[in-house]
Amino acid sequence: MPESILQTVFGYSTFRPLQHDIINHTLTNQDSLILMPTGGGKSLCYQIPALASHGCTVVISPLISLMHDQVLNLQQLGIKARVYNSSLSQYERHEVIKQFHEGELSLLYLSPEQLIMDGFLESLTQTSINLFAIDEAHCISEWGHDFRPSYRELNKIKPMFPHIPIMALTATATQQVIRDIKQQLNIPQATCFQGSFDRPNLFYEIRPKQDTYKQIRHEIKQRPNQSGIIYCQSRKTVDSVTTKLTKDGINAKAYHAGLSTQTREQNQTDFKHDQTTIIVATIAFGMGIDKPDIRFVIHYDLPKTIENYYQETGRAGRDGLASQCILFYSYADTQKYENFIKHLSNKNEQKNALTKLQQMTDFAFKPLCRRKQLLTYFDEKTSFTNCQTCDVCVNPPEQWDASVISQKILSCIYRVQERFGAMMITDILKGNKNPRIQQWNLDKLSVYNIEQDLSNSQIRDVIHYLTFIEAIKIKGDTYPTLTLTEKARPILKGHQPIHVPIYHYKKTKKKKPNADLSNTNPDLFEALRQTRLHLAKEKQVPPFMIFSDKTLLDMSNKKPQNYDDFLDIHGVGIKKADSFAKAFLNTIKING
Repeated sequence: MPESILQTVFGYSTFRPLQHDIINHTLTNQDSLILMPTGGGKSLCYQIPALASHGCTVVISPLISLMHDQVLNLQQLGIKARVYNSSLSQYERHEVIKQFHEGELSLLYLSPEQLIMDGFLESLTQTSINLFAIDEAHCISEWGHDFRPSYRELNKIKPMFPHIPIMALTATATQQVIRDIKQQLNIPQATCFQGSFDRPNLFYEIRPKQDTYKQIRHEIKQRPNQSGIIYCQSRKTVDSVTTKLTKDGINAKAYHAGLSTQTREQNQTDFKHDQTTIIVATIAFGMGIDKPDIRFVIHYDLPKTIENYYQETGRAGRDGLASQCILFYSYADTQKYENFIKHLSNKNEQKNALTKLQQMTDFAFKPLCRRKQLLTYFDEKTSFTNCQTCDVCVNPPEQWDASVISQKILSCIYRVQERFGAMMITDILKGNKNPRIQQWNLDKLSVYNIEQDLSNSQIRDVIHYLTFIEAIKIKGDTYPTLTLTEKARPILKGHQPIHVPIYHYKKTKKKKPNADLSNTNPDLFEALRQTRLHLAKEKQVPPFMIFSDKTLLDMSNKKPQNYDDFLDIHGVGIKKADSFAKAFLNTIKING
């Protein structure tokens, strides 16, 4: 039966890795913890059991907008699914509960707050439930990157429904978080199904922050009509980047907490409905987006944790097509976060945050395969030596011998008695006419004006690299100063050469592969996109809920001629074939 549902309802011919095992496990009423990357097919793991079993599956999800999209998508497939939350009118809430208790629903989506409110959980004992699916389950763990206290209340489910299976699902969790999820949900014996964290369709790249806006604009211009997200850490940066893009004729909208709720919702809706192609946002944006055709994610600033980075980049290419992930990095980002973290009152929280920040900084600095670093972080063993889909593997960075400038930097720090920061050290080495240099007679030092070949930014990047390898430490919050460690000694004495990857201060000239859509019939593909857009507007749903880009590509390459041919297209089930075959077959006939 699961295979039949997969084909006839969802239009897929084969299961993805682990899906079949998880579904069969669930159909025998056993608890499970599902760890799969974004785009790995987690939703099908509970949606198919919901359709194959008597009763209703209760899905707990943290975001109202995401629930609405998922339900709307299921309804396009002819599946009886509803949302029950505060966004509904009193009449709508009554109708949903009526349908639920009368056994008319296959899936009911709730927030954790709704589930535990005013005896709602107890009321569920009066109806037939076949599964509790808890999405974004990492939110239950204080060790996770997005802890939500309301998720802790979900520990009431198992005692009240001991014979109903619980399925916890997440895309990001370390082993510590996995153990915590099991403990908090009272499912210690739950089988853990852990898929690979590898997203082979994503190209990972890290660049230094040099002419950052110009680089971003260039990347967008290279991808006309393709959807993308640009993440910034501050509202001010979001507004600045959005304004610049708009002035340059790029269809971009902002998203951050400083905007009104109405504006945020409208901008998010425009993005989902392809009315705007670019969203510039703080990290608050994304969890409520189920859009599969985001072709690139750009980080204007360094994320605070690898979990954040992985989750945010994971919003690209959920349809499995090639997509780009670019992170712009400067060590100044790390310093800014460190200063913020040092003011946290909770020492354990401070220590945890600093550890995670250091891991993220290491990821940005190390000239090692980006994919291997990510997979290693999530305790996944890898056998490949070259992933072919990251900047380090495609363009191995050349090593620049920075031994001499490193000695000059360390010597300068020593001679100023560790009293100044990176900017002053750079000014001294360059012989800049800084008033404070003359005030302190620093222009009389032997290290003054001894570096004329490198630019200010290049010297600062070497300082950052020496900080990364812990030859230098930064002390102080208001006025950070550079101090030497024992690791500086062999460098100063010339016993340890320093080689800095060139990409830390200038771009390589080698070309990287573009994350373009692979299509042999681009004109037909575009015509199919326009047909999809027309149907989406007619039905008032996002275009991807009609068909994904992957389905349109398969359609444009295979050119189905009749209804039966149309059913053989990836992602076309019976319900969608009945609804849309005529329109798309006609487009193929005219443009094929």
